[in-house]
Amino acid sequence: MRKLRIGYLSLLVFLAFRTFPVFSIDLAVSLYHEHLFHSILFTTVEGYYRVSGDGQELGICQPGASWYMIRRKDSLYIRDHHGEWFRMKEVLIAAGEESSVFSLKPANPVLDTREYLGELRIGVSMNSLQVLNIIDLEKYVMGVAETEAGPGCSLEYYKVQSILCRTFALKNLERHLEEGFHLCDGVHCQAYKGRNIWNDDVETGAEVTGELVICDADSVLINTAYHSNSGGETRGAGKVWLKEESYLRPVLDPFSLGQRNASWEKSMFVRDWIYYLLSYGIHFPEDADTSGLEMRLKHRQEFYRVFGDSLAFFRIREDFTLRSDFFDVLVEGDRIRMKGRGYGHGVGLSQEGAMEMARRRYHYTAILNFYYHGILIIPYFDIKPLFSH
Repeated sequence: MRKLRIGYLSLLVFLAFRTFPVFSIDLAVSLYHEHLFHSILFTTVEGYYRVSGDGQELGICQPGASWYMIRRKDSLYIRDHHGEWFRMKEVLIAAGEESSVFSLKPANPVLDTREYLGELRIGVSMNSLQVLNIIDLEKYVMGVAETEAGPGCSLEYYKVQSILCRTFALKNLERHLEEGFHLCDGVHCQAYKGRNIWNDDVETGAEVTGELVICDADSVLINTAYHSNSGGETRGAGKVWLKEESYLRPVLDPFSLGQRNASWEKSMFVRDWIYYLLSYGIHFPEDADTSGLEMRLKHRQEFYRVFGDSLAFFRIREDFTLRSDFFDVLVEGDRIRMKGRGYGHGVGLSQEGAMEMARRRYHYTAILNFYYHGILIIPYFDIKPLFSH
């Protein structure tokens, strides 16, 4: 066992030797993080688990058996499959076999059941149960890749998504450090709903690209920004987050055109559109004609310009919950029609565009280099600032 330093955070890193040295990193991921819940049912699906609490061994959970945990104030009560109760501060559920699988079902409130690999650490925090999945990085990447991409993608795209997820995880290990874990399972970090179960290519994609991450020209992990569909044109990071990144530059993206989320529309009455603009102080001349409300875009622009005034497209998107801020404003009789392109913020990789490139047999490295500029795709253990003994 070797302890390596990753940024400012020390992780236990286990060194295994195959034909070459490979580092295996365990992550602590907060489950059902976006919810406050007070009870949960643990069930062994495959293999078996050893259950302990406050340093005391409580028993073995065999396949099909369940243990129930409930919060009462600052304490955790756990009931085994025989109906016996224990009062603990923290419970650790360790896998008896590497292939062991468990399921979780929050009961108060009732949330969806999910299956996981790895181990479980349960305690009480902020008037809720805190449930942490201790999971190998590569197993975590498989779960995230399937959740973020969906179950029906090609192998080449899962290679792309695996590298994106792995890079994000390592770059953001300290995001929840003060709360006692590395990452959460919500959109604040990456969507993670347990082990991958729908497509075997997810596992293959992660294994083929094992340890690979994306860095900039200075060997610093990049922000792997991605979105659903660019609408035919990505944008620079500075247009969204006010900080430019050399690797996040605009790209003309024909691969996103014609895909499911490439276009959208919204319609409203002209009078409602005018009232909306007036609420932002847009000045209308006395002789204003409704044709002056129109704006057609050849490329992405920051502002909707009308009668010498302007309003940020991102503001309109937020106010009307639009799919993107890349759209034309057209006048058709007494109605305004927003004819939109793309889905998401438009920075970095377009998932649907990358999926189309994969279908056209582009290599995963070509796909990543198309959407990110001047990048390096290298094993993470080669990054000297990341790993220091």
